[in-house]
Amino acid sequence: MSNPFHIIAFDMPYPPNYGGIVDVFYKLKYLHQQGGKITYHCFYYDGHNPPTTELEKYCDTIYYYKRKKHIGKIILNKLPYVVASRNNKELLTNLCKDNNPILFDGLQCCYFLNHPKLKDRKKIVRANNIEHTYYFGLAKWEKNKIKKTYLNWEGKKLQKFEKQLNGVDGILSVAKMDIPHFQQYAKTHHVPPFFNHTIRKWDGDLFPELPYCLFQGNLSVTENEEAAHFILDKIAPICDAPIKIAGKNPSEQLKQKIKTIPNVTLIANPSQNSMEELIEYAQINLLFTFQQTGIKLKLLHAIESGNHVIINSKMDDSGIFKAMCTVSDHPKDIVDQINNLIKIPFTKHMFDQRYAKFSTYYNNIKNADYILGLL
Repeated sequence: MSNPFHIIAFDMPYPPNYGGIVDVFYKLKYLHQQGGKITYHCFYYDGHNPPTTELEKYCDTIYYYKRKKHIGKIILNKLPYVVASRNNKELLTNLCKDNNPILFDGLQCCYFLNHPKLKDRKKIVRANNIEHTYYFGLAKWEKNKIKKTYLNWEGKKLQKFEKQLNGVDGILSVAKMDIPHFQQYAKTHHVPPFFNHTIRKWDGDLFPELPYCLFQGNLSVTENEEAAHFILDKIAPICDAPIKIAGKNPSEQLKQKIKTIPNVTLIANPSQNSMEELIEYAQINLLFTFQQTGIKLKLLHAIESGNHVIINSKMDDSGIFKAMCTVSDHPKDIVDQINNLIKIPFTKHMFDQRYAKFSTYYNNIKNADYILGLL
């Protein structure tokens, strides 16, 4: 049993139904499993995950705070909107009921990080990515001029606010590649994302009768749509292998474009079970990003559950995934790799070798114990 501590969460982590919140939920779950005695502070807002008794399984005490939505007023604030909208005096009052350490689960939760009343507390911050870099990347792909302006403005505020990290007791970086950036403020530790650990069960080597490549993701996210267009424009026309593109809410433009390319199939809004089968039975999971921020949880899932995995270099993290996946950036090289791997059965021996490397970094129990040691 560890000493008691606080966690401040930027959003309701249950159900863990989008990328950013998966780490938050499974971190809570495994910290509790490994003996953590947790006072949990959780923000929520209308139209999203509501407060739930599910979290009571993992917390000794839990407080909920409604996130502020006076957008006009908060946008004019010098602080980033994602921080200013989580300013709640009750949170400070509840944090001051004892002298236990505090884990700020994301820069968004750091409104009170340097408040005088918390001056002598042990404070550790979870860094999910370099937030301003993430926002500038979103702005780059955003087509709506108003949204683009807002994202750039918020990015500049986050860049300035990040200096609040100076002198904290520790920073937990999701990505190894971000450690040199955060070291300027405090001792930084590589603690990869927590996730739903579902190791593949082998009933014999899987090799589909009609082997295919799979690209999957939330297709309503601009970055994922751009990656899909890259496959349609640069990969599919020179590739003989069947390609499946699967994900939520594809645009009409993407739907129509896919209809014109004979070796590409769209699977729109698949159920969770269908998506699991698509990932597991794909001979190749093809994953691309054009924004090198954080760690893509869909890559972890493909490594744990899938066969061959091809990524571009921006999906990598300081060479960690290069040891487990095929890394290619140029369309011709990617197609060459597809043509090669589509014919090579992915065996249990290959999986075991890959998983041994994977579990060195991505181990929920080991990483929970590490955080508890720091707290």
